[in-house]
Amino acid sequence: MDNKKKVCFLIPSVKSGGIETYVLRFLKYQENELGITVLVRNNSKGELYEAYKATGANILFKPLGYFNIRSIIWYYQFFKKENFDTICDFNANFAGLPIWLSKLVGTRKRIAFYRQSSHHFKKSAFRLAYTNFLNRLVYKYSTDIFSNSLSGLKFFFPYEYSNNAKFKVIKNGVDLRDFSNINVKNKNELREILNLPKDKFIIGHTGRFAHAKNHYFLLDVASKLITEDSDLYFVLIGNDTDKLLPYIVKLGIEDNVRILGYKNNIPEYLYSFDMFFFPSLTEGQPNALIEAMVTGLPIVTSNIPPIIECLPPDRLDCLIDLNDAVSTTSKIIYVKENKQNFIYDNWAIRNFDGRVQLKIFKENL
Repeated sequence: MDNKKKVCFLIPSVKSGGIETYVLRFLKYQENELGITVLVRNNSKGELYEAYKATGANILFKPLGYFNIRSIIWYYQFFKKENFDTICDFNANFAGLPIWLSKLVGTRKRIAFYRQSSHHFKKSAFRLAYTNFLNRLVYKYSTDIFSNSLSGLKFFFPYEYSNNAKFKVIKNGVDLRDFSNINVKNKNELREILNLPKDKFIIGHTGRFAHAKNHYFLLDVASKLITEDSDLYFVLIGNDTDKLLPYIVKLGIEDNVRILGYKNNIPEYLYSFDMFFFPSLTEGQPNALIEAMVTGLPIVTSNIPPIIECLPPDRLDCLIDLNDAVSTTSKIIYVKENKQNFIYDNWAIRNFDGRVQLKIFKENL
Protein backbone atom coordinates (compact mmCIF):
# COMPACT_ATOMS: atom_id res chain seq x y z
CA MET A 1 0.00 0.00 0.00
CA ASP A 2 3.13 2.20 -0.05
CA ASN A 3 2.45 5.77 1.12
CA LYS A 4 -1.28 5.64 0.52
CA LYS A 5 -3.58 6.52 3.36
CA LYS A 6 -4.64 3.25 4.99
CA VAL A 7 -8.37 2.98 5.46
CA CYS A 8 -10.44 0.15 6.92
CA PHE A 9 -14.16 -0.08 6.12
CA LEU A 10 -16.32 -2.35 8.26
CA ILE A 11 -19.51 -3.51 6.55
CA PRO A 12 -22.19 -6.08 7.48
CA SER A 13 -21.94 -8.25 4.34
CA VAL A 14 -21.15 -8.30 0.62
CA LYS A 15 -24.76 -8.96 -0.31
CA SER A 16 -26.71 -6.45 -2.36
CA GLY A 17 -27.85 -3.79 0.09
CA GLY A 18 -27.65 -0.06 0.69
CA ILE A 19 -24.41 -0.09 2.69
CA GLU A 20 -22.70 -2.59 0.46
CA THR A 21 -23.69 -0.74 -2.73
CA TYR A 22 -22.47 2.58 -1.33
CA VAL A 23 -19.08 1.21 -0.30
CA LEU A 24 -18.67 -0.55 -3.65
CA ARG A 25 -19.41 2.70 -5.46
CA PHE A 26 -16.78 4.44 -3.36
CA LEU A 27 -14.17 1.75 -4.03
CA LYS A 28 -14.69 2.24 -7.75
CA TYR A 29 -14.71 6.03 -7.43
CA GLN A 30 -11.45 6.37 -5.51
CA GLU A 31 -9.58 4.39 -8.21
CA ASN A 32 -6.99 2.84 -5.91
CA GLU A 33 -5.78 6.17 -4.53
CA LEU A 34 -6.28 4.84 -0.99
CA GLY A 35 -5.04 1.64 0.56
CA ILE A 36 -8.38 0.11 1.53
CA THR A 37 -9.19 -2.96 3.56
CA VAL A 38 -12.82 -4.06 3.74
CA LEU A 39 -13.58 -6.01 6.90
CA VAL A 40 -16.85 -7.91 6.47
CA ARG A 41 -18.61 -8.66 9.74
CA ASN A 42 -20.08 -11.85 8.28
CA ASN A 43 -18.70 -15.11 6.88
CA SER A 44 -20.80 -15.51 3.73
CA LYS A 45 -19.78 -14.33 0.28
CA GLY A 46 -22.74 -12.55 -1.28
CA GLU A 47 -23.48 -11.57 -4.86
CA LEU A 48 -21.28 -8.45 -4.70
CA TYR A 49 -18.14 -10.33 -3.63
CA GLU A 50 -16.59 -10.58 -7.10
CA ALA A 51 -17.29 -6.89 -7.76
CA TYR A 52 -15.59 -6.01 -4.48
CA LYS A 53 -12.57 -8.14 -5.37
CA ALA A 54 -12.31 -6.46 -8.75
CA THR A 55 -11.72 -3.07 -7.09
CA GLY A 56 -8.37 -4.28 -5.72
CA ALA A 57 -9.36 -3.70 -2.10
CA ASN A 58 -8.23 -6.21 0.51
CA ILE A 59 -11.38 -8.15 1.54
CA LEU A 60 -11.45 -9.98 4.89
CA PHE A 61 -14.31 -11.84 6.59
CA LYS A 62 -14.50 -11.78 10.39
CA PRO A 63 -17.74 -11.80 12.41
CA LEU A 64 -17.60 -9.82 15.64
CA GLY A 65 -20.84 -10.85 17.33
CA TYR A 66 -22.46 -9.08 20.24
CA PHE A 67 -19.68 -9.63 22.77
CA ASN A 68 -17.34 -12.41 21.72
CA ILE A 69 -14.08 -12.05 23.67
CA ARG A 70 -11.99 -13.98 21.14
CA SER A 71 -13.31 -11.86 18.29
CA ILE A 72 -12.76 -8.66 20.24
CA ILE A 73 -9.12 -9.67 20.84
CA TRP A 74 -8.73 -10.49 17.13
CA TYR A 75 -10.08 -7.06 16.13
CA TYR A 76 -7.82 -5.29 18.63
CA GLN A 77 -4.73 -7.13 17.39
CA PHE A 78 -5.68 -6.61 13.76
CA PHE A 79 -6.17 -2.86 14.19
CA LYS A 80 -2.90 -2.61 16.11
CA LYS A 81 -0.93 -4.58 13.53
CA GLU A 82 -2.32 -2.76 10.48
CA ASN A 83 -2.01 0.73 12.00
CA PHE A 84 -4.79 2.23 9.88
CA ASP A 85 -5.03 5.98 9.39
CA THR A 86 -8.83 5.75 9.31
CA ILE A 87 -11.38 3.22 10.44
CA CYS A 88 -14.94 3.71 9.21
CA ASP A 89 -17.66 1.37 10.46
CA PHE A 90 -21.00 1.31 8.62
CA ASN A 91 -22.83 -0.81 11.20
CA ALA A 92 -24.73 1.98 13.02
CA ASN A 93 -24.61 1.52 16.81
CA PHE A 94 -22.84 -1.81 16.31
CA ALA A 95 -19.80 0.23 15.35
CA GLY A 96 -19.37 0.85 19.09
CA LEU A 97 -16.89 -1.93 19.84
CA PRO A 98 -14.65 -1.41 16.77
CA ILE A 99 -14.63 2.34 17.38
CA TRP A 100 -13.57 1.78 21.00
CA LEU A 101 -10.89 -0.76 19.99
CA SER A 102 -9.51 1.55 17.32
CA LYS A 103 -9.27 4.29 19.94
CA LEU A 104 -7.29 1.93 22.20
CA VAL A 105 -4.72 1.23 19.47
CA GLY A 106 -4.39 4.93 18.59
CA THR A 107 -6.19 5.15 15.24
CA ARG A 108 -6.30 8.84 14.40
CA LYS A 109 -9.60 8.99 12.48
CA ARG A 110 -12.52 6.92 13.79
CA ILE A 111 -15.77 7.24 11.85
CA ALA A 112 -19.17 5.70 12.50
CA PHE A 113 -21.37 6.03 9.42
CA TYR A 114 -25.10 5.58 10.07
CA ARG A 115 -27.11 4.57 7.00
CA GLN A 116 -30.47 3.89 8.61
CA SER A 117 -32.98 5.93 10.59
CA SER A 118 -34.32 3.27 12.95
CA HIS A 119 -33.25 0.04 14.64
CA HIS A 120 -33.14 -3.03 12.40
CA PHE A 121 -33.76 -5.68 15.03
CA LYS A 122 -36.66 -7.07 16.99
CA LYS A 123 -36.84 -4.98 20.14
CA SER A 124 -36.40 -6.39 23.64
CA ALA A 125 -35.25 -4.82 26.90
CA PHE A 126 -31.82 -6.46 26.61
CA ARG A 127 -31.29 -5.52 22.98
CA LEU A 128 -32.28 -1.92 23.58
CA ALA A 129 -30.00 -1.68 26.60
CA TYR A 130 -27.12 -3.20 24.64
CA THR A 131 -27.58 -0.94 21.61
CA ASN A 132 -27.80 2.12 23.88
CA PHE A 133 -24.51 1.05 25.47
CA LEU A 134 -22.92 0.76 22.03
CA ASN A 135 -24.36 4.13 21.04
CA ARG A 136 -22.53 5.72 23.97
CA LEU A 137 -19.28 4.05 22.86
CA VAL A 138 -19.75 5.51 19.39
CA TYR A 139 -20.44 8.97 20.75
CA LYS A 140 -17.53 8.95 23.20
CA TYR A 141 -14.78 7.36 21.09
CA SER A 142 -15.51 8.34 17.47
CA THR A 143 -13.88 11.39 15.94
CA ASP A 144 -16.69 11.71 13.38
CA ILE A 145 -20.28 10.52 13.10
CA PHE A 146 -21.78 10.59 9.62
CA SER A 147 -25.25 9.79 8.36
CA ASN A 148 -26.77 9.80 4.90
CA SER A 149 -29.81 11.63 6.27
CA LEU A 150 -30.64 14.14 8.96
CA SER A 151 -33.34 11.70 10.09
CA GLY A 152 -30.66 9.18 11.00
CA LEU A 153 -28.80 11.61 13.21
CA LYS A 154 -32.04 12.72 14.87
CA PHE A 155 -32.99 9.12 15.66
CA PHE A 156 -29.67 7.89 17.04
CA PHE A 157 -28.39 11.12 18.60
CA PRO A 158 -31.44 13.29 19.30
CA TYR A 159 -29.75 15.42 21.97
CA GLU A 160 -26.26 15.71 20.48
CA TYR A 161 -26.40 16.06 16.69
CA SER A 162 -27.36 19.72 16.44
CA ASN A 163 -24.49 21.31 18.36
CA ASN A 164 -21.46 19.10 17.77
CA ALA A 165 -19.02 19.42 14.88
CA LYS A 166 -18.36 15.67 14.73
CA PHE A 167 -21.81 15.12 13.14
CA LYS A 168 -22.17 15.43 9.38
CA VAL A 169 -24.73 14.44 6.75
CA ILE A 170 -23.17 12.99 3.58
CA LYS A 171 -25.87 12.12 1.07
CA ASN A 172 -26.00 9.04 -1.10
CA GLY A 173 -24.75 9.40 -4.63
CA VAL A 174 -25.62 7.73 -7.91
CA ASP A 175 -22.97 7.18 -10.57
CA LEU A 176 -24.70 8.98 -13.41
CA ARG A 177 -22.47 7.19 -15.93
CA ASP A 178 -24.39 3.98 -15.17
CA PHE A 179 -27.46 5.63 -16.69
CA SER A 180 -25.88 7.36 -19.69
CA ASN A 181 -25.17 4.41 -21.98
CA ILE A 182 -28.69 2.99 -22.22
CA ASN A 183 -30.92 3.53 -25.25
CA VAL A 184 -33.94 5.01 -23.51
CA LYS A 185 -35.65 6.19 -26.70
CA ASN A 186 -36.97 2.75 -27.60
CA LYS A 187 -38.67 1.33 -24.50
CA ASN A 188 -40.22 -1.55 -26.43
CA GLU A 189 -36.83 -2.68 -27.64
CA LEU A 190 -35.50 -2.55 -24.08
CA ARG A 191 -38.48 -4.55 -22.81
CA GLU A 192 -37.91 -7.17 -25.47
CA ILE A 193 -34.31 -7.59 -24.32
CA LEU A 194 -35.47 -7.88 -20.71
CA ASN A 195 -38.37 -10.19 -21.55
CA LEU A 196 -41.00 -7.78 -20.24
CA PRO A 197 -44.43 -7.20 -21.83
CA LYS A 198 -44.58 -4.37 -24.34
CA ASP A 199 -48.31 -3.77 -24.04
CA LYS A 200 -48.57 -3.21 -20.27
CA PHE A 201 -48.17 -0.21 -17.99
CA ILE A 202 -45.31 -1.45 -15.81
CA ILE A 203 -44.99 -0.34 -12.20
CA GLY A 204 -41.60 -1.31 -10.78
CA HIS A 205 -39.99 -1.76 -7.39
CA THR A 206 -36.41 -2.58 -6.44
CA GLY A 207 -35.44 -3.75 -2.98
CA ARG A 208 -34.56 -6.93 -1.14
CA PHE A 209 -37.33 -8.85 0.61
CA ALA A 210 -37.37 -7.41 4.13
CA HIS A 211 -40.01 -6.12 6.52
CA ALA A 212 -38.86 -2.53 6.01
CA LYS A 213 -39.57 -2.69 2.26
CA ASN A 214 -43.28 -3.34 2.92
CA HIS A 215 -43.77 -5.80 0.06
CA TYR A 216 -47.06 -7.20 1.36
CA PHE A 217 -48.64 -3.74 1.38
CA LEU A 218 -47.26 -3.21 -2.13
CA LEU A 219 -48.93 -6.44 -3.30
CA ASP A 220 -52.23 -5.58 -1.59
CA VAL A 221 -52.25 -2.31 -3.51
CA ALA A 222 -51.25 -4.13 -6.70
CA SER A 223 -54.19 -6.51 -6.27
CA LYS A 224 -56.66 -3.64 -6.02
CA LEU A 225 -55.16 -1.91 -9.05
CA ILE A 226 -55.06 -5.03 -11.21
CA THR A 227 -58.72 -5.73 -10.38
CA GLU A 228 -59.57 -2.30 -11.77
CA ASP A 229 -57.16 -2.37 -14.73
CA SER A 230 -55.71 -5.61 -16.10
CA ASP A 231 -53.23 -3.64 -18.22
CA LEU A 232 -51.23 -2.83 -15.10
CA TYR A 233 -48.18 -5.02 -14.52
CA PHE A 234 -45.83 -5.09 -11.52
CA VAL A 235 -42.14 -6.02 -11.59
CA LEU A 236 -40.32 -6.65 -8.30
CA ILE A 237 -36.53 -6.88 -8.24
CA GLY A 238 -34.40 -7.79 -5.22
CA ASN A 239 -32.88 -10.55 -3.13
CA ASP A 240 -35.32 -13.16 -1.79
CA THR A 241 -38.37 -11.64 -3.49
CA ASP A 242 -39.28 -15.17 -4.58
CA LYS A 243 -40.55 -15.60 -1.00
CA LEU A 244 -43.50 -13.46 -2.06
CA LEU A 245 -44.73 -15.97 -4.63
CA PRO A 246 -47.18 -17.79 -2.30
CA TYR A 247 -48.84 -14.48 -1.38
CA ILE A 248 -49.03 -13.46 -5.03
CA VAL A 249 -50.76 -16.74 -5.85
CA LYS A 250 -53.09 -16.28 -2.87
CA LEU A 251 -54.11 -12.88 -4.23
CA GLY A 252 -54.62 -14.37 -7.68
CA ILE A 253 -52.44 -11.79 -9.44
CA GLU A 254 -49.61 -14.02 -10.70
CA ASP A 255 -50.38 -13.14 -14.35
CA ASN A 256 -49.70 -9.48 -13.67
CA VAL A 257 -46.74 -9.66 -11.28
CA ARG A 258 -43.17 -10.64 -12.19
CA ILE A 259 -40.62 -11.55 -9.51
CA LEU A 260 -37.05 -11.23 -10.78
CA GLY A 261 -34.78 -11.61 -7.76
CA TYR A 262 -31.36 -9.96 -7.75
CA LYS A 263 -30.27 -8.10 -10.89
CA ASN A 264 -27.05 -6.22 -11.56
CA ASN A 265 -28.44 -4.13 -14.44
CA ILE A 266 -30.97 -2.07 -12.51
CA PRO A 267 -30.77 1.06 -14.76
CA GLU A 268 -31.99 -0.96 -17.76
CA TYR A 269 -35.01 -2.17 -15.82
CA LEU A 270 -35.77 1.30 -14.50
CA TYR A 271 -35.80 2.72 -18.02
CA SER A 272 -38.20 -0.05 -19.06
CA PHE A 273 -40.72 0.84 -16.31
CA ASP A 274 -43.54 3.39 -16.53
CA MET A 275 -43.74 4.19 -12.79
CA PHE A 276 -41.88 3.42 -9.57
CA PHE A 277 -43.72 2.45 -6.38
CA PHE A 278 -41.68 2.55 -3.16
CA PRO A 279 -43.75 2.08 0.03
CA SER A 280 -40.95 1.49 2.56
CA LEU A 281 -41.72 1.59 6.27
CA THR A 282 -38.27 2.88 7.15
CA GLU A 283 -35.14 3.94 5.25
CA GLY A 284 -31.80 5.58 5.76
CA GLN A 285 -31.64 7.32 2.41
CA PRO A 286 -32.98 5.06 -0.35
CA ASN A 287 -30.61 4.40 -3.24
CA ALA A 288 -33.43 2.64 -5.08
CA LEU A 289 -35.72 5.65 -5.01
CA ILE A 290 -32.94 8.04 -5.98
CA GLU A 291 -32.02 5.86 -8.96
CA ALA A 292 -35.65 5.78 -10.06
CA MET A 293 -35.85 9.58 -9.84
CA VAL A 294 -32.65 9.95 -11.88
CA THR A 295 -34.20 7.95 -14.72
CA GLY A 296 -37.18 10.28 -14.88
CA LEU A 297 -39.76 7.79 -13.64
CA PRO A 298 -42.87 9.19 -11.96
CA ILE A 299 -42.81 8.00 -8.36
CA VAL A 300 -45.21 7.13 -5.58
CA THR A 301 -43.55 6.69 -2.21
CA SER A 302 -43.81 6.66 1.58
CA ASN A 303 -44.57 9.67 3.72
CA ILE A 304 -41.63 9.16 6.10
CA PRO A 305 -38.93 11.72 7.05
CA PRO A 306 -35.91 10.09 5.28
CA ILE A 307 -37.84 10.01 2.01
CA ILE A 308 -39.19 13.53 2.42
CA GLU A 309 -35.54 14.64 2.69
CA CYS A 310 -34.93 13.21 -0.79
CA LEU A 311 -37.64 15.30 -2.44
CA PRO A 312 -38.04 18.95 -3.39
CA PRO A 313 -39.84 20.56 -0.42
CA ASP A 314 -42.53 22.02 -2.66
CA ARG A 315 -43.30 18.74 -4.49
CA LEU A 316 -44.55 16.23 -1.96
CA ASP A 317 -47.75 15.11 -3.72
CA CYS A 318 -46.14 11.74 -4.47
CA LEU A 319 -46.31 10.71 -0.79
CA ILE A 320 -48.78 8.11 0.47
CA ASP A 321 -50.33 6.94 3.73
CA LEU A 322 -48.82 3.54 4.52
CA ASN A 323 -51.89 2.63 6.56
CA ASP A 324 -54.34 3.15 3.72
CA ALA A 325 -54.20 0.85 0.69
CA VAL A 326 -57.37 2.41 -0.76
CA SER A 327 -56.01 5.98 -0.90
CA THR A 328 -52.68 4.65 -2.17
CA THR A 329 -54.50 2.89 -5.00
CA SER A 330 -56.20 6.15 -5.90
CA LYS A 331 -52.89 8.03 -5.77
CA ILE A 332 -51.24 5.59 -8.19
CA ILE A 333 -54.14 5.94 -10.63
CA TYR A 334 -53.86 9.74 -10.36
CA VAL A 335 -50.08 9.67 -10.95
CA LYS A 336 -50.57 7.38 -13.95
CA GLU A 337 -52.84 10.01 -15.49
CA ASN A 338 -50.60 12.96 -14.55
CA LYS A 339 -47.10 11.52 -14.90
CA GLN A 340 -45.25 14.73 -15.70
CA ASN A 341 -46.10 16.23 -12.30
CA PHE A 342 -44.34 13.39 -10.48
CA ILE A 343 -40.97 13.34 -12.23
CA TYR A 344 -37.93 14.50 -10.27
CA ASP A 345 -34.94 13.75 -12.51
CA ASN A 346 -33.39 17.23 -12.54
CA TRP A 347 -33.66 17.50 -8.76
CA ALA A 348 -32.11 14.07 -8.23
CA ILE A 349 -29.23 14.70 -10.61
CA ARG A 350 -28.40 18.00 -8.91
CA ASN A 351 -28.59 16.64 -5.37
CA PHE A 352 -27.34 13.07 -5.65
CA ASP A 353 -24.52 13.14 -8.18
CA GLY A 354 -22.28 10.34 -6.96
CA ARG A 355 -19.00 11.99 -7.89
CA VAL A 356 -19.93 15.04 -5.83
CA GLN A 357 -21.11 13.14 -2.75
CA LEU A 358 -18.32 10.54 -2.83
CA LYS A 359 -15.76 13.33 -3.14
CA ILE A 360 -17.14 14.83 0.09
CA PHE A 361 -16.85 11.45 1.81
CA LYS A 362 -13.29 10.95 0.56
CA GLU A 363 -12.27 14.39 1.79
CA ASN A 364 -13.55 13.50 5.27
CA LEU A 365 -11.71 10.19 5.61
